[in-house]
Amino acid sequence: MKSLILFFVLLWTSATIAQVEILDDQDGLDDEIQGYSSVIPYPFYAEDKENINKMMIIESGSMALQARIDLIRRAQKSIDVEYFIYNTDMAGKIITRELIEAAKRGVKVRILVDHSLPIFKLDEYYAQALAKFGIEVKYYNTAPLIRISTVQFRNHRKLLLIDDTEVITGGRNIGDEYFNLSKKFNFNDRDLHVTGPVVKVMKDSFESFFNHKISKRAAKPSFTEFSGEKESERVERMKVFNANLSKAEKFLQETPEELAAREKTKEISDSVMKNKRWHDCKHTTYSTDAPGANFFSRLNPRYDMKYRFLRKTLFDKISAIDKAILISSPYMLHNKHSKKLLKDLRKKNVDVTIYTNSLASTDAIYVAANLYLDLFRWRRQGINIYLHDGNWSGVEEGVDESIMNAKWGTHDKTQIYDTSTYSELMVGTYNIDNRSNFYNTEMAMFCRGNDELVDEARHYISKQKTQGITINPDGTATDREGERKSIYGTNRRGLLVMKLITLPSWLLKFLL
Repeated sequence: MKSLILFFVLLWTSATIAQVEILDDQDGLDDEIQGYSSVIPYPFYAEDKENINKMMIIESGSMALQARIDLIRRAQKSIDVEYFIYNTDMAGKIITRELIEAAKRGVKVRILVDHSLPIFKLDEYYAQALAKFGIEVKYYNTAPLIRISTVQFRNHRKLLLIDDTEVITGGRNIGDEYFNLSKKFNFNDRDLHVTGPVVKVMKDSFESFFNHKISKRAAKPSFTEFSGEKESERVERMKVFNANLSKAEKFLQETPEELAAREKTKEISDSVMKNKRWHDCKHTTYSTDAPGANFFSRLNPRYDMKYRFLRKTLFDKISAIDKAILISSPYMLHNKHSKKLLKDLRKKNVDVTIYTNSLASTDAIYVAANLYLDLFRWRRQGINIYLHDGNWSGVEEGVDESIMNAKWGTHDKTQIYDTSTYSELMVGTYNIDNRSNFYNTEMAMFCRGNDELVDEARHYISKQKTQGITINPDGTATDREGERKSIYGTNRRGLLVMKLITLPSWLLKFLL
């Protein structure tokens, strides 16, 4: 009986969310047209035309890790850390131990991690171990899974910020796969290293998230004895409790494997860094969503106006394009918002190019199932489509031979806008999917007025997309050598799995 009741609760919840989604699709664009970015309050939006903000693009996974290490070591007053995923693997170990060393020298260190239970790793045992060094850990949205609606509202923002002066933001979370440390699966990704007045705005937006009531301080783990509990059960629970404490303490200890990973990362990063440069950005825009949304706020007709800020800025930026747009996103899942934007762009004869994951390279097969339902229609509409094929592209510099044969996917969230008068670069956390549009809090940095910066990102994406799968106008696909290839880029088993979940993936599209 309980299972039946739970089933109907879940069904009702999904139906309610779906109904809200439909209403939002019908009315959301009208809200945005009335609002635009001018209605976004501080510190969730800032446009800077008066000052020079400096930016460096970071493509290399090894350089991205070393840049974070160097940033933490430069901190003198404060370090603010905010990520959707913070894994307790080698990358997490290296970053965490650097944060501890900073705390030891008197730097104020704060960490905000999303509490999405399917991927959550930095639990209260690690938080207690870090608290001994004065590091404060908070979790965003700790709602239990049984609150099936509210748990959908995740914090997808990503930043590492020091002293209100420097920040690294972009697509990368904290995990081996984002820094070329995994022999099984790695992501191509992109960060921006930013200095200048805009960093203060980003710091203030971090404060709004860290101090919001939805962000809970990590509780101190403790062992509780229950009356009537068998001695054997108590002993077993005590073993688990002590094992978790020991695991967290061990995570903070230096190991030979860590030293080797650090040495290799530094060696590769130093080589790549020689070819990197800083760019001046004369017209900088920063935009982010607001914290605190939940199921009940989603039902409010003014939900978009109170929480969904970044997509208003994206609407402003994309609506102004009259030449070309290049979109690099790990997921491509359209709703009525993005469909209308693309339709309007094609009416203006804007060249639209999309680079995303194929079935062979994605970490979300349920999204791929929806992608392939739309792919051929997009191509008939004249949209240029390129898919990552799951292999190392050969584009990134300094990749260690030990990981070249791993599976690879793209994870960067980049858009390039070309108009008759300017080009503009966007690097952020925003995916082209319903989660980024309606549920996850996202952030993005935009730079206009420096064509060299824009062209650096454009050059990398253009090289990368031609090393994967090209979708031809007739619906066929070719690989990097120009040979015919499966549009799915994978074996029959992978295709069969995707086909089996296509219907449920389509039904749950509003949550993907």
